[in-house]
Amino acid sequence: MRRIVPNIYSNNIEKTKEFYTDFLGMNLQMDMGWILTFVSRDNETAQISVFHNEENKPLNNSAIFLSIEVTDIDNWYERANKNNVEIIYPITNENWGVRRFFIKDPNGVTINLLSHL
Repeated sequence: MRRIVPNIYSNNIEKTKEFYTDFLGMNLQMDMGWILTFVSRDNETAQISVFHNEENKPLNNSAIFLSIEVTDIDNWYERANKNNVEIIYPITNENWGVRRFFIKDPNGVTINLLSHL
C-alpha cells in the first residue's frame, strides 16, 4: 500500500474549500467539481478528499469511506474475488487517470482501492 486517504461528503463545497484552505492551511491539490483533495503543506501524505454529496451518495451509502492506493490493482481485484469480498463497483479505468474498484469491509465501510495509471 502506498497511502490511505479518508473521504467525506459535503453539502457545501465552497464552505469546505474555505475551511480546509483558510482555517486548516491545507493546499487544494485537486478540484474536479465533484471531488476536492486537500494536502498538508508540511506532509504530502496527510490528505483528505471531500466529495459533493449529491454525486456519490448512491454508490457510497456510508458518510465516511476510505481510498487506499496500491501498487498492483489487478492483483488486489483478484484477491477480493478469491476471498469473496463484496465488490460494489467493478474494476474500471477512470478518465481522470486511475484504475479502481470499490469493496465493502465487514462493517459496511466502502473502500476505494486504486492505482494511478
